[in-house]
Amino acid sequence: MTERFLRRKLSFCAHGRTLVLVKHPNEKLEHRLMMALLWALYLPQYPGLRVDVPIGRRYRPDLVQLAPDGQPQFWGEAGEVGAEKLHALCTRFRATHLVFAKWATNPQPFAALLQAALRTAQRTAPVELIVFRADAADCVDATGQIEISFGDVERVQL
Repeated sequence: MTERFLRRKLSFCAHGRTLVLVKHPNEKLEHRLMMALLWALYLPQYPGLRVDVPIGRRYRPDLVQLAPDGQPQFWGEAGEVGAEKLHALCTRFRATHLVFAKWATNPQPFAALLQAALRTAQRTAPVELIVFRADAADCVDATGQIEISFGDVERVQL
């Protein structure tokens, strides 16, 4: 990975907007990079996307856009998500567009967990799994500009 990713404070740009993330010492770089890439992918559809915002519930989203009534319209998770959290998100937030992102992995095991969680949920909003390639960092140039599209990822819509 490039030298710019070794810093603790990471700045990204996409669609004329800037996102600054702080990488914590015990956090994998891929986690923050996935958050930035998800932000860039979904920003055109959800221009109010925010990162690392507590929303007053048990679980905290990596990315969220809230509706005027305070309910999440979009909820993005980057990296590991346990079965309990997965089930809770799928059943409690039925009208929320849920997106789960993984880094350079086979999507089938997580997709199976996701399908199991969805069996009992009567949802009105989409659920997606995004898998970033191992070289997804190449979608970010030296200035932090992100150039990514859905053609650059594996996208499973459930």
